[in-house]
Amino acid sequence: MTDIRYDIGKIFKAAFGISSPIYITQPIRIGESDAPISYTGVNALEPNKAKQMSWLGTPIIFPVNFKAGTYNIYDLNGKLTRKEMEKFQLPSATLIEFSRAKNVTTTEVLGNNGTVKEIFGFDDWQIRMRGVCLPEPNRTEIEQKESLLKWEQVAAAIEVEGELFEEKEIGRIVITDINFQQAQGKPKVIPFEITAVSDDDLELILVQKARGSVTLGEPEITIGE
Repeated sequence: MTDIRYDIGKIFKAAFGISSPIYITQPIRIGESDAPISYTGVNALEPNKAKQMSWLGTPIIFPVNFKAGTYNIYDLNGKLTRKEMEKFQLPSATLIEFSRAKNVTTTEVLGNNGTVKEIFGFDDWQIRMRGVCLPEPNRTEIEQKESLLKWEQVAAAIEVEGELFEEKEIGRIVITDINFQQAQGKPKVIPFEITAVSDDDLELILVQKARGSVTLGEPEITIGE
């Protein structure tokens, strides 16, 4: 049998350029004794406190799931159809990055320093998921890739669950881009990268008031007479 072992750190380094460097705080001098190392203040994660355990017995700190449900998908004729999707958990070796900007308009002021800032709200969360599909007892790396491709075909927002998303009040995302790579010399390893944006409910309330006038939400804006 072939002994195939996976060094996640090296795989992420080769696929995405992400490395976990080891910093040496003091120079190494030949002949001198090693400097004492203190782990005071370092808290270890106990397995029974982890959100979920992998099949290897290692803790999964922030598992993320795509919720099951009925979603819109385009068929071969370009028509929207409804399709049942099963719950899908992202591969355990997945890193997720979040970023968001404010919708700010700046106005220059004559004869003064700085600008006037008008904040109208917040932009969508920009989400970047980078991970690796590895063989597991209940699903192969190919099956994980096929599942990701099926979710990428969803022509609507995808409901997600996970602590990383809940703390940012993100309940749905829209996948805008997906990319699969090849890991040279690494069989059964499929790196992937997903770009997505958050999706929020925006309610537009129209209230009919006087003849020919419409009120649009708050503050009241009257259109027409």
